[in-house]
Amino acid sequence: SLCYVFGGGTKVTVLGQPKSTPTVTVFPPSSEELKENKATLVCLISNFSPSGVTVAWKANGTPITQGVDTSNPTKEGNKFMASSFLHLTSDQWRSHNSFTCQVTHEGDTVEKSLSPAECL
Repeated sequence: SLCYVFGGGTKVTVLGQPKSTPTVTVFPPSSEELKENKATLVCLISNFSPSGVTVAWKANGTPITQGVDTSNPTKEGNKFMASSFLHLTSDQWRSHNSFTCQVTHEGDTVEKSLSPAECL
């Protein structure tokens, strides 16, 4: 189906566009932010069409629903982009081995993971 329902009941229908699987990039929190005991992970989802995407975050493979803030897709040329933010404390960030941004689009799933140990 070419119809998508986002949280809050927004319905978006895109017809007749070629399918393009999203490019997913995950960015770690900044060192400045960690000093303030905060950690925001950013998942950038770009180059996709049509516009319906579902974003899920996982810590060590377990779904996280709290502290997640995902934007509605915006049009960029003939493709779409969106971003999702995961807000944590620096302790939460350090206490897990991996964080994963899982993007589902048109039945395809793209996952990108980030490990706090690699970002020190």
